[in-house]
Amino acid sequence: MEHEEARHSQKERHAGISSLRFQVIAIMLLCYLIPTALLGFFTRALLSGMRQRTEAALAAGVEHAWTQTMQHLDHAVALGREAIYDGELASAYDRWKTGEVIESEYLRVSRAYMERKYSRDSLCTFAAFFPVSRPELFISTRTGYEEAMRFLNGMQRDTLLLGETLDTANRFLQEDGRIYLVRNMVDLQMQRYGMLVIGISRNAFFEPLISLAKRWNGTLRLRLDGAGDEDGWEKWAPYLSAEGDEVRCGMRADTDDDTLEMLLTMDGRELYREDYEFRMLSLAVYLLLIPILGLLGFYVSRRIIRPVSLLSSASRRIENGELGVTVPMRGNDELGELGRAFSRMSQRIEELIDKTYKEELALKDAQIGALQSRINPHFINNALEAINWEARIEKSEVIPAMVGKLSVLLDASMARQDRRMVPLSEEIEVAGAYIYFVQQRFGDSLTVRMEAEEEARDCPVPLLTLQPVLENAVEHGIAPAGGGEIDLVCRNMGSCVRIDVRNSGRGIDPRDREKIDAALRGETGAGSHLGLANIAGRLRLIYSGLARIEVSSGADGRTLVRMDIPRQVS
Repeated sequence: MEHEEARHSQKERHAGISSLRFQVIAIMLLCYLIPTALLGFFTRALLSGMRQRTEAALAAGVEHAWTQTMQHLDHAVALGREAIYDGELASAYDRWKTGEVIESEYLRVSRAYMERKYSRDSLCTFAAFFPVSRPELFISTRTGYEEAMRFLNGMQRDTLLLGETLDTANRFLQEDGRIYLVRNMVDLQMQRYGMLVIGISRNAFFEPLISLAKRWNGTLRLRLDGAGDEDGWEKWAPYLSAEGDEVRCGMRADTDDDTLEMLLTMDGRELYREDYEFRMLSLAVYLLLIPILGLLGFYVSRRIIRPVSLLSSASRRIENGELGVTVPMRGNDELGELGRAFSRMSQRIEELIDKTYKEELALKDAQIGALQSRINPHFINNALEAINWEARIEKSEVIPAMVGKLSVLLDASMARQDRRMVPLSEEIEVAGAYIYFVQQRFGDSLTVRMEAEEEARDCPVPLLTLQPVLENAVEHGIAPAGGGEIDLVCRNMGSCVRIDVRNSGRGIDPRDREKIDAALRGETGAGSHLGLANIAGRLRLIYSGLARIEVSSGADGRTLVRMDIPRQVS
């Protein structure tokens, strides 16, 4: 048997250790996982925000550079269109063809117009004009003369052939990385009389996009009406897309005369470098926390779990009746001091428990007996006085009945069988005996109603619980008023029995309230309600504060004493 109990105790100890260890491990894991999850969530949100801000900055830069480039395109087209609209070249050509001016004057006027119109424009490397009837009369600006000669020697013939199908539209051409804007010059009758050639500065024209590519460390590809790279354009992605580690950003603009396209390709690892670095840093932090968590777990297990498990095991042994248990706790920290204090407490409990327990029981029994004995003479004197009074007035059969009732009261008050607890039905019988005497005193001026549920009658209650309450109702309510009504109701409330004693007569004034409150607190000084004080004291001792007694006064002036008495004694 002892071996079985020891094995059971050992199993409980191991279960307690495992439970505590599991809880600590779970808490430590939660302390790691929850912040890690939250950090991961916020890291992801932060990285997403960083990526979005990067893409937004890139998109804003592309939009701005593209808008500036489109303005350059519109300006270049306007330069060619204005040469037709202002009519100066057409007028000079017409005067020369009709013989109004000689050829040298025609060349001078045309060159002066070209110098004034194009030589100061940053987009133009040169500007030139030649009649289709005599293309050898090639008139160009002095600025960019070498560029003009390169065009004259390499592209004039192809441009003449292109002009036959060009009508009035613009066309951008490319040769050796140089861009030219060409268009037919027509008179008022829409007859083609010459061709205008404007050399476009590639760096000035595409400067916004070139600067953008340098700023984002990307590769830029451009196409302007075929004046650019031709291969690979079918691989274009949407406005902003990513394929693997490559990020692409493309733009396209179509007008009536020309098409402008650009493709900016960037390395995603470089573009999102801060994103990648932050991810690696977060991963390193997470991995670094794992060995730290392991060291912390080892320390907690050695310095907290093991001492607490020893204390838990020792407390269970004390609970099972093994007094004087000590624990081998060392160290100067709080747990060490707790272990030593526990050992001292256990030994002290072993020394005092028997003596203290027995003394408390004896004291409790003596207090109950003393409180009960204090109320005996009080109602015995009243009963004898009533019998004496009745005997003096008249000799009748009432006296034997009164003596019978008195015997009931004396049996209860003297506790001849040394009983402290009786069924509620016996208390009701004692209360009925007391009421018999009171009715002899007040006659028809007193009405008493007693009602008790069957489920409540078997509940054990302290001896002489009802009679002092009824006596209090008579002395402080009925007697001052010369009569009245008393209602006694006992009801079953499940875990307790509720006893209500309600009486008419004089209500509770402030001075009575103070005396009643003092009696309920157990104070038995001069002028206090002795019966209530005794009942309240006995209920506190027997039921350890679980029983309840209260006194209140209703709006109708009736006084109510309510007692809730538990069915089980604590």
